Amino acid sequence: MNSGNHVVHYSAVNSLDIPEAVAAGNDIARDGDTAIVMITLQKPTREAPLQAVAANVTGSVRSLMGGRKPLEFRRVDRAGSIYSLAPVAIKDDQTLTFDLDVKAVDGSATVPVQFNQRFYTR
Repeated sequence: MNSGNHVVHYSAVNSLDIPEAVAAGNDIARDGDTAIVMITLQKPTREAPLQAVAANVTGSVRSLMGGRKPLEFRRVDRAGSIYSLAPVAIKDDQTLTFDLDVKAVDGSATVPVQFNQRFYTR
């Protein structure tokens, strides 16, 4: 998603799809009943087309049945990369809707993000 000069990249995957070394390095428990949502805010510049920007991410997830749960994101700042991670409980063959607000820490942008993702447990 794009807001002005800021770009949000997002993904949500079953935690078992995350390689063991990556999971360990990010304090992620690999569990087939848990997905991990990752959000990155970037402000491309001429010198750095993938310039990471620190952001506060808030929001919730809801099922097709309408049950809404808040997400708890934690920011990771490592080796020039800045991203936010949140775990979410999943059921097999479940579609979830994510409603998020991604706010640059410096106040330069607020980007609303909404996406659907289908999950499978293992």
